[in-house]
Parts: sequence; structure tokens; C-alpha cells
Amino acid sequence: MPSAKAIGFWAGRVPLLTAGAVLLPSALAFGQQAATAPPSWLTQSTMTDDWLGWRSSLEAVGITPSAHFITESAANPVGGKFSAIRYAQQIDFGAVFDLGRLAGLDDGKIQVVLTDRAGRSLSADAIGNFFPVQEIYGAGQNFRLAELNYQQSLFDNSIRYKLGWSPVGDDFATSPYYCYFTNNAVCGKPPVLAADSGAHNFPVGQWGANIKVFPRPELYGATGIYQVNPNAGNSSQGFNLSFNSTGAFVPIEFGWLPKKGPGGLPGEYKIGGYFNTSKSPDVLRDVTGRSAGLTGLPFDEHNGRWGGYVLATQMVYLERPDSKRGLTLFGAAVLNDPQTAHFSHSLEFGAVYQGTFPHRDDDYIGLVFAYGAVNKRLTEFQIDRNIVDPGSTAIQRYEALIEVDYNAQITPWLSLRPNLQYVINPGGTGKIPNAFVVGLHTQVTF
Repeated sequence: MPSAKAIGFWAGRVPLLTAGAVLLPSALAFGQQAATAPPSWLTQSTMTDDWLGWRSSLEAVGITPSAHFITESAANPVGGKFSAIRYAQQIDFGAVFDLGRLAGLDDGKIQVVLTDRAGRSLSADAIGNFFPVQEIYGAGQNFRLAELNYQQSLFDNSIRYKLGWSPVGDDFATSPYYCYFTNNAVCGKPPVLAADSGAHNFPVGQWGANIKVFPRPELYGATGIYQVNPNAGNSSQGFNLSFNSTGAFVPIEFGWLPKKGPGGLPGEYKIGGYFNTSKSPDVLRDVTGRSAGLTGLPFDEHNGRWGGYVLATQMVYLERPDSKRGLTLFGAAVLNDPQTAHFSHSLEFGAVYQGTFPHRDDDYIGLVFAYGAVNKRLTEFQIDRNIVDPGSTAIQRYEALIEVDYNAQITPWLSLRPNLQYVINPGGTGKIPNAFVVGLHTQVTF
């Protein structure tokens, strides 16, 4: 029999879950009806349409505005430290300025994006796991400048460069399929890459520049240099555009983007790495070369840290040559500096099927598994620390995740994405029960 505590917790939530179960099939039917209806508010590309002609007038002169409202609700009926429900939201808005139309500078543009985040984290409050189950939570939960940069293409798009304020994650170690999912271990970057590299993902920007060169349309090499500001994600740093830095972050990446890869279907294959010149503490050894867990002395410092990754995305099945309905597989492997990284390596495998039911070509269903291994040298430090001071430090080994999402494209500007997540070994210690998470991601395009 369920406990009285569990019954009490879910008594107030059953209406919410029941409403979701009723509304989703209705929304799917609504979306199917909207897809076949005459042009109307339900079939236009944005919720606010043309602003009485203002939007099209702006676009005609080279200014393309955009805005989104995203919410993520999540509950853990089983596992974690205790059961709870949490809600987070993000508003982003900005514009792209086409300098060819505005100033006669062909293939140049300026991008400006601001974001505002609010809400609470289920992971931080109730589960205690490493990888947040709501990817839009974090980055200070504040109003901030995310993008302010100049972008230029040269020589028929064979050279592209970007200068200014932007997240490193916009341009390196990316895949269009990562944010088909809700957990932050997947959406944004492969597991642990952002956690240990010192680079930032959207919406946290940093000053920098990058260049991408295409010797052939399907082949490229890219590199860049960015400031390193460990505090950039704090709530007080939303509009701190200072050049203060602890070092330089230098990524490098090579990619193959075949339009007809294995099986004659499109894919993306990338290999890359980074070096961060900032001083980085060792995770085990102290300044004398012994275990800091045993001596209690300050950690030794290294002149930088590094990491590498391999990413692969490949469509393996297409229903018809003129269709976008089909199956795509993706995977990622990351290796981090064993001297300085919290996580030594991670793996990620997933699949997305686009076009789930008849007349639902824009819907998709996705499944992903992600695994992050805690650095064995850090685990050794934690064991040593407990020898000196028993019970003082949790001993961490790994965390893993399984997630399944169904994205229902209700209208071109509205999507609902219910998801289920199973967090394995939360916090990596084995002391927190595995957590089952029920979530809902919504997005409105204005």
C-alpha cells in the first residue's frame, strides 16, 4: 500500500496529470485539424503574425525580430531526496540585422539576443543529481545579454567568422538533435563537456571570436579564442561585459557534413577538443605531491586543462525521398583532463523518429541514454578524506540518465513536449534513490 505521505503528495497532483492526459490527445487532434485548415491564426508561422505589417516592413529593410516563451515543468513521484513539482521558464527576444540591406555589407550581420529566466529546479531542490532535468534552469535565473556579435561570410560562404559576445556552445560540439530533449546532460552539450571545460552554453555569453573554413561544402575546420570568466553564469553578471578573464579558451573542431552519407542519407560527424589556459587545481594531489585528502593541504595547480570529443549524427531511414519522416541516430563521447576534471569521460546515445502518426509529419519521438563518469582520482581524494574525517565527504562514481520525449507540434508556433526521465545514481554517491521524473516542455514562438 502507498504511504500516507505519498498519497497526500499525489492527491493534489492527480488533476494536473489527468488534465495532461486529456489535453495531449486533444491537442494532437487540434494540431492535425489546424494543419489542414485554411490559412489562419492557427497556421501562421508565429503567434503574433505580421504586427499589422510592421514585421514584414522590418524584414524588408533587413531587420528580422524573434521571440520565444519556453516553460519546463517537472515532478519526481519516485526517488530523489523527496517528491516535488517544480516549474521554470525562459523568455528570449532579439533580432538579426542584415548588413547587406542596411549598410551594403554583403553577407554580414549583427545578432542581438536577450533572455530572462525564472523558476525553480527540481534537480537542485528535490533530486540532488548532477545533470538538471530542466535545461532552461540556470545561468543566474536572471535577465541577461546572451548574444551581441558580428558575423561575416566570405568567398561564397567558404569562410565564416564571428566576433563579439556569444556562448562558445553556439559554435562548437553542437548537434541539431540535442535540444530535442529536456535534460541538461543532453540539451546544450554532451554530458560533462561544459561542466569541466570552462566554456559556457546559451544564454551565458563571453567575449571571443571564431572562424570556420570550408575547403569543400561538406568539410570544415574551425577554431576560436574566448575569454574565461568562471562567474559569468552568476545572477549578478547578466550585463557584465568586462574583459576580465582568468585565461583563454581555445577550441578546435573538424567536421564532415555529408548530404548523402552512409546509405545515401544526410549526417554530421565532428571531432574536436579544447585547451583552457586558466590555472586549474588538481583533483587529488596537494602542493607536495601527496593526496590532499590525507594532508588537508591546498591542491596543486596546473597551467591549464584540456578535453576532447567525438560526435556523430546520421539519418538511417527515410520513409520517402520527398518526405522528412524518418529515423536519425546520434552519439557522443567526451574525454576530459584526468588531472583537473570532475568527470573523466561521458557517453551519449540517442534516436529521434520524425513523423510519428499519419498527418503528424512535424511531431517526433526521441529516446536518449547519457552517462557521466566521475574522475577516479577525485573519487580517490574523497576516499582519503573520509579516512581522515569519516563521513565528511560523499564518494562519487557516476550518474546516468534515460529520457524519452514526444514533441507534438500543435501549430507552427506552439509545441508541447511531455517527457519521462529516469535518473540513475543521482549525485553519483549511491545514497540517493534513482528518480523517475515526469515533465512537460512547452514553447511558443512570437
